[in-house]
Amino acid sequence: MLSAVLLGVVAFGLNALFEGNVADTFWGLFAIPLFVSIFLIVFVRRDDLILDRSRNLLELQHSTFRGRTKVQHKLEHLQRAKLQSSRTSKGGTTYRIALVLDGGMDAGTHPVTPVYASGNSAKHGVETINAWLAQDVDSAQAQA
Repeated sequence: MLSAVLLGVVAFGLNALFEGNVADTFWGLFAIPLFVSIFLIVFVRRDDLILDRSRNLLELQHSTFRGRTKVQHKLEHLQRAKLQSSRTSKGGTTYRIALVLDGGMDAGTHPVTPVYASGNSAKHGVETINAWLAQDVDSAQAQA
């Protein structure tokens, strides 16, 4: 969606360039694309949670346009996921996923994301993680 809007703004700027309108050319080809690029660099962040039973690994990756950070824990230390909530200034409630680690040097509660969000996605994420952790996994190798 953002790409389509940006493409439309650039098309507007190119049209203005061909028509000789300097002010619209400036906005369409320089100012608005620059603003959108700065916005993406500063605010866009992707958080990935990787739970790998075969390697006993819990990995939390935070990716931005400026780079990626990884935090790793032993999966055996993950006790459960829990829902954290926060009140907004308007009286609403927002949520985020937090992981409860019960062993190792990092025992405690660790949020997956630094921000809270409205909607049911965090609740669904907590339910999904806890259901995955509760699965009975047969560690024996399959016989051919």
